[in-house]
Amino acid sequence: MTDRMHPAPNGWNETPTDTYAWLNQPGTDVETWIDTENARSRAHIESIEGFAQIHDELVEILGAEHRSLPKVAGGRSFQLRRGPGEEQHSLWVSDEAGDRVLVAASELATATDSIATFSPTPDGTKVVWTASTGGADWQLARIRDVASGRDLSDELTGMKWPDLAWLDDESFAYMSWAIPVAGEELTALNSGATIRVHTIGTDQATDPVIYEPSETTWVIPTASADGKWLLLEQMKGIVPATIFRKPLPLREADAWETVLDEEGPDSLVGVHEGSTLVLSYRGHSAGRFLAIGASDPAAAGAAASPERVLYESPDSEPLSDAFQLGDHGVVVAHTLEGSRITVFALADGSVTQRETLPAGYVLQSIRAVNDTALAVDIEVIGGEREVAIVALSDLSELSAGTAAPLLVETHWVTSADGTRVPMRVVRQHGAVPERSARVFLSVYGGYAVPFLTNGFSSWQLAWVRSGGVLAYAGVRGGGELGEAWHQAARRERKQQGIEDLIACAEWFEASGWSAPHSVAINGMSNGGLMTAAALVQRPELFGAVVTEVPVADMLNFHRYTAAHGWIAEYGDPDVPADREFLAAYSPLHNVHADRQYAPTLVLTADMDDRVPPGPHAYPLAAALRETRDGDTRTYLSVTRNAGHATGRSFNDTVAERSAVLAFAAWGIAHTSTTPHHGNGAA
Repeated sequence: MTDRMHPAPNGWNETPTDTYAWLNQPGTDVETWIDTENARSRAHIESIEGFAQIHDELVEILGAEHRSLPKVAGGRSFQLRRGPGEEQHSLWVSDEAGDRVLVAASELATATDSIATFSPTPDGTKVVWTASTGGADWQLARIRDVASGRDLSDELTGMKWPDLAWLDDESFAYMSWAIPVAGEELTALNSGATIRVHTIGTDQATDPVIYEPSETTWVIPTASADGKWLLLEQMKGIVPATIFRKPLPLREADAWETVLDEEGPDSLVGVHEGSTLVLSYRGHSAGRFLAIGASDPAAAGAAASPERVLYESPDSEPLSDAFQLGDHGVVVAHTLEGSRITVFALADGSVTQRETLPAGYVLQSIRAVNDTALAVDIEVIGGEREVAIVALSDLSELSAGTAAPLLVETHWVTSADGTRVPMRVVRQHGAVPERSARVFLSVYGGYAVPFLTNGFSSWQLAWVRSGGVLAYAGVRGGGELGEAWHQAARRERKQQGIEDLIACAEWFEASGWSAPHSVAINGMSNGGLMTAAALVQRPELFGAVVTEVPVADMLNFHRYTAAHGWIAEYGDPDVPADREFLAAYSPLHNVHADRQYAPTLVLTADMDDRVPPGPHAYPLAAALRETRDGDTRTYLSVTRNAGHATGRSFNDTVAERSAVLAFAAWGIAHTSTTPHHGNGAA
């Protein structure tokens, strides 16, 4: 057996960073190179047998109306909607006058500009909405009057993924970054984070700074549901760890009260009777719902009392979300059996409801609407998707769904070090394939994301409908089995997660489901890192690799945009000991010209300022092109005017997803000579 614990037998080298540095210098040369690579990949992908059928099927699958979770304020409901045939979402409002478009996508400059976020005032008379140009994380905020349907004069810049905390109906706290030097907006290291307060009708330049962290980090402002507190959740890296609060209305004389200052993860939930509510994984891998501080409103300003545990989840139910609904707490666990929602009293922690979604039902997102209801986005694998507001009294309806149309199974895979790893497999009903399966294996594998249970995307149905097998690798680094599962593949242990992915791919052949080279792997962002690392470590294993917006340069990632926040997850390349283990698996630095790699599609976007393609995707594709048979096995596809995961028009989305599935099918067919059941084409 190959010794997978030594992934780079030829050693790593640092030359790719210098060799391909020109690809990180915007200009005519890079633009010409991108155009050439796009033309080459487009010609290849569109020539694949079955591509047109996949494209047509995805137009049908993805073309259905899509709605975001609604937000309710002042008797009105606000929601993003994209109707059939529309390229982008518009912002809708619903009230006693009916449903109407409040901000139309057609108002934006181009089809690749998009409405990114929205936040209504507490009284529902106005809404802050932000627009992204070409999918970049930088956003411009405006304020629209609901009655007139017109924007006010306010415009706010320096915002990324904005979370607003309304202090009243006329002012809100928000996080602002310093604006980078012109021309470096998509690559410059983010800095100058502050929390400011904006009052409607004033110039942003006059917005007072109410908090400034001592080091560059994310700080998220939140107003308590009772309107009595402004809270700040400060990250260590991207891990929520520190919580401050101040009473409302804000007074300069009031100091910030430190509720919690630990290493995390400790996520803010809300405030109840003076106690700050926190979802914490400190000392308990599955998570606990804590009340910190005074339980008596009269003692709210007193020294914090010991933490009180209101709910402690069993090890088999790692928590992923928590909410406050009036006098109730709500926690969500994505278990291997299905997503589970538990409701308990904040007074004493007594459980009042526990509901489990049927197997094959994917809880894509969930949000508290008010004191009595949740907004849920539930997708049935192979079935319908529903976005709805569900009252706590009707929560049992979520458990009453019928079985999913497709077969959803969990298999356990033994990794290189003997650890058992869960893998979810989706296929059509029928007998287990006998060496005939063609497998599309998807992965994320980082930041404690429970990808195994909520990674399903409807575009993947086209693969299963054609007879293919769809799988999700629940590798270490994710949140499938709690925070300990995440920690097991963090920093110097990242290789463990890569080993898990390789083992999941090997399982299909070892179990008799498939022939050699019959598994295509796919991942985005951190998942792109995982797939690219598995590719360079086991180049002969896969039928195809589709790595999307990948983190590929592990020795320099921290020098760009918000990536200084990733050091807690990956390690610090400027620390010699960290640099050593990062170099050992860095995809870019472990490509060897004398090796032949599996057919690979590197997919990225030119406006991605979260994982900029210049230092990551572009040099990875260029290095793979120069390997043995790289000209016929490696392709780069760059979506223009799109970002990391946002901004794509409907047509661009269909084109990208069609390319992913068609290339995966071609790669398997190209490398495997054994007849298969289901080729991934429609």
